Amino acid sequence: MGRHRRGARREVTVADLIDALRRYPPEMEVRLATQPRMPQELTVGAIAEADGMVWIGEGRQEGYAPDEVADRLGWS
Repeated sequence: MGRHRRGARREVTVADLIDALRRYPPEMEVRLATQPRMPQELTVGAIAEADGMVWIGEGRQEGYAPDEVADRLGWS
């Protein structure tokens, strides 16, 4: 999938993300989970293109994600 100019591997493309999201109902909300040891729940912020990539910005923090999230993401 190419390499970022700093050498880090690009793991997900726009097509990969679209394919992954197709399995869910279109009206379902989307959240970001960060910090595997204490998962935080964040809303999705702005989405923009820069530096040849699509960037998904962090929205607002909603608190801690449920334990099930860490399990399903393979963090626990």
